[in-house]
Amino acid sequence: MTTQPQSEVSPARRLDVPLLDRRDAGAEYVRLVLGVPADWVSRPGQFINVRCESDARAAAASERRPLDYEEGGEWPTATGLELGRRRWPVVRRPISVSRLRATAEEQGPCIEVLVRKVGTGTHWLAARPVGTALDVVGPLGNHFTPPEPDRLAVLVGGGCGMAPLVGLADWLADLGRDAVLIVGAPTVEQVPLAMDGEPESTDSRASPCEVVAASAVRVPTILATDDASAGFAGTAAAAAERYLEQAAEGRPVVLYGCGPEPMLRPLADLARRREVPCQVSLEEFMGCGVGVCLSCVRKMRDPASETGWTYRLTCRDGPVVEAADIIWE
Repeated sequence: MTTQPQSEVSPARRLDVPLLDRRDAGAEYVRLVLGVPADWVSRPGQFINVRCESDARAAAASERRPLDYEEGGEWPTATGLELGRRRWPVVRRPISVSRLRATAEEQGPCIEVLVRKVGTGTHWLAARPVGTALDVVGPLGNHFTPPEPDRLAVLVGGGCGMAPLVGLADWLADLGRDAVLIVGAPTVEQVPLAMDGEPESTDSRASPCEVVAASAVRVPTILATDDASAGFAGTAAAAAERYLEQAAEGRPVVLYGCGPEPMLRPLADLARRREVPCQVSLEEFMGCGVGVCLSCVRKMRDPASETGWTYRLTCRDGPVVEAADIIWE
């Protein structure tokens, strides 16, 4: 892939942003719409780091009303040990920016984010009522770069990893690039996309799903489910390989990926075997998001190093990297 300069984006800063809308999006997901300043510019692949309250009384005081925690039980008290515990809400949560769009004139621009409820912090975040403010730092990290005009872009996402790829699909559509999005999930109920009907199973065919709402994704979208309940029967990476066999033979292709490592590794292997470029966005646990805490290091190839590799910070040097540069362990 030809290296391209990163687009002009806003400098990272701490902001109190209003929560404008909150909607359920699949079995474990919530889609949040956050108001941002008029000068906010971010690109697909960048993220925000969101502060989650660590004390129920402090949260209730800031909201000026009683708060109920969805999972039940007592909130933990901050002791200083939280930084060593992945699921403790005192550490900020890195959340990918799904897309940047305009709202009503009086509200200004907004960003969409997708939150998967997996721990104390994300449950708290997903339960925020509309009208409250969130403490965020962003936009952070680098972003995907568009392909050459003649290449077909195949976007492959799983879980929350599909969120920045929706924004990338928007961007490529605006640029007039051809693209297809492949979304993988264990079951159809766990696909965090709006649909206009019941999607059908296509077994071993990787075909676009006709019922994915146009408002959800602006490019043809292929579903892949592990239990074969909808779309391609198998993983997103396997669906990508089948799609290339079916529809992209003889055409130059570029792969993009975001999701859990068990999805990214076979996608990177597919790119290597087919000798096509591949950009992936890595998902790593982060504390600061700005290169201070060193919690998000990854082993990356480095020809200039005596060992042939070095550690890179996902928050500062990523999260978007060339798949061929990753040393998988």
